[in-house]
Amino acid sequence: MRSRAAKGFWIRVGEQPFGVLLVALLLMLLLSPCVTFFERLSPAFTGMTLLAPLSLIVIGASALTLWQRARHHAWHMVATAFVIATLMLGSVITHHAFLAAQLIIQILFLGRVIHVVVRSVFTAKDVTSDVLCGAVCVYLLTGVLAGLVFVLIEFLAPGSFRLVDIANPAIRSQDILLKDPGWLMYFSFVTLTTVGYGDLVPNSGIARSAAVMVAVLGQVLLVVQIARLVGMHVAQSARSGRDG
Repeated sequence: MRSRAAKGFWIRVGEQPFGVLLVALLLMLLLSPCVTFFERLSPAFTGMTLLAPLSLIVIGASALTLWQRARHHAWHMVATAFVIATLMLGSVITHHAFLAAQLIIQILFLGRVIHVVVRSVFTAKDVTSDVLCGAVCVYLLTGVLAGLVFVLIEFLAPGSFRLVDIANPAIRSQDILLKDPGWLMYFSFVTLTTVGYGDLVPNSGIARSAAVMVAVLGQVLLVVQIARLVGMHVAQSARSGRDG
């Protein structure tokens, strides 16, 4: 009886890939400001690799989404395995070029996931719970992707972002940000939602340009997705009225 119930549960999970992805993204959103906790668990996690455990969770959930919603399953699973392998190797290979390549690979992978989710949401005929989860996932995935872009910018050009209030003036912002990239993931969502607390600010031309793009994209995503979902709901109600 238990095995049948467990099997039914996993079948329902497989039918709601966007819901699973949403849970993974919310977990990353809540825990990314506290990634230094992983450094205390294992010395393998330090600096740029602190986000690796949370990234693995999101990538695993993304693999389910790609399997259920994208074509060419084999290619996507190979790509997922490659991304996971680079994340695992990041705790061993600490070369500057490898870590930069690792971030670029994650950015490209998440870009593909966003493309698949957007296509699924915008081609759906009915507004279901999974479609709503998908719409929220697009917004959160954009924040995660932007956070990785900010981390890459700071990694390649230290000092691109600056912490405004540092208790010890002898400590540089770049030393803190490179040791704890959760700051830049936090900055990404603060920028995406246009909250702007002012505790962390862009300090170079490319950083400012990236921040502006993320802020504008966050508002455009909200407007376009809400318009699409409302249109889908109206069409769905009209079809139900005709059928009724």
